[in-house]
Amino acid sequence: MPVTVENLTKGIEKRMALPHDQAYAIAGRVMDYFGFESFIIDNAINAEDRKTFYSLHDAGLLRSSWETVLLLSGRNWRIFYWEINASDIDRIVGETEEAGRDEPVYKGLPEEAWTHSAQPQ
Repeated sequence: MPVTVENLTKGIEKRMALPHDQAYAIAGRVMDYFGFESFIIDNAINAEDRKTFYSLHDAGLLRSSWETVLLLSGRNWRIFYWEINASDIDRIVGETEEAGRDEPVYKGLPEEAWTHSAQPQ
């Protein structure tokens, strides 16, 4: 499933603990780079946005990779790429719906359930 601005926003909110408006702005800026692609070349990113990309990488929302190519001059050239971590974003967004299910049953009991009476009723 392709990553949307809304899914990325939810992932940023959850992983980076940012308010919705700020997370939405970051997600929009990131998705402007990717468009309909799942990966982009690092050279396409300006220096200020690259800092944001590294923060998203640390949060597990983006991945980075590189390849080394041989130039005609005989030198090696390393090309860096960024990739949207779609499977982890889907998992992170899905955790919000599943979070309530992991809560122990006794936490939902009313206060009177915890009183113990020595007298049989």
